[in-house]
Amino acid sequence: MDDLLTLVTSNVDSLGAALPVLETMATSDAAALASASASDSLIASILMIFVSEIGDKTFLIAAILAMSNPRSTIFLAACSALWLMSILSAFLGHAVVTLIPMSWVSLSAAIMFLVFGVKLLQEAREMDGSEISKEMQSVESELSEKDEAKRQNAMEAGEAQYDDSAEKDDTFNVNIGAVESAAPERGCKGNACSTLGSLKNLMGLLLSPVFVETFVLVFLAEWGDRSQLATIALGAARNVYGVTAGTILGHTCCTAVAVIGGQLLAARISVKKVTLAGGVLFIIFAVLYGYEALFAGDI
Repeated sequence: MDDLLTLVTSNVDSLGAALPVLETMATSDAAALASASASDSLIASILMIFVSEIGDKTFLIAAILAMSNPRSTIFLAACSALWLMSILSAFLGHAVVTLIPMSWVSLSAAIMFLVFGVKLLQEAREMDGSEISKEMQSVESELSEKDEAKRQNAMEAGEAQYDDSAEKDDTFNVNIGAVESAAPERGCKGNACSTLGSLKNLMGLLLSPVFVETFVLVFLAEWGDRSQLATIALGAARNVYGVTAGTILGHTCCTAVAVIGGQLLAARISVKKVTLAGGVLFIIFAVLYGYEALFAGDI
């Protein structure tokens, strides 16, 4: 009897000593899995943005506006709109998971990506190579109509002229002059004066007509776009932080390309090939999410 008690006690002690090791292994495996999920979500989101945004309406809006406005202002305004849209879309998809079982979310994402992929392949098959010029003309026409409406409103308000270049260039000069004239009066010195000046310049940039107009145009153009819906689907089915970071990084890179040389690139790239690649990528996503829903879920 004593021998039996001794044997049981030793086994219990051995099990107690092994538990911390098992817990450490489980924690490390979970951390590795989360890291892999985040990295996969990041890469998938970047690829999705590239094939969706190159040559898209938001891309062309940034490219055209950058030709007649400060590039830094257009870049910051367009990126701000796209970053906000990315965060809202990714976390909207993530919120869906709390209401719907994950397997059904994956199945819905698979169906959506399949529909988008087939539609992109059909569009690529029907393209004749002139789509990018037609889209650019459409965007230029839309922007011209907005400028004309703005001129009419200005004339009706009693303004004699509407000078786009003066509005663009004088915005920063006025703010800088205000800072320089206000600084001696308030007696600011050193870093305090520099900080105040930088803050006023930043506010002048964010509230300038060019920044506000670009932000609104890009945000409205992106609302309901294919890339926004795909971001919602990825946010629901994948790591929301990886999706958010990936879409923000992808939009930033695409906007930078658009602002620096978007019109030249749009004239050289094959939109048909980009659309075809997007269709193939979306169908791959559909297969992956469909497999996850049917074989790894509870459907």
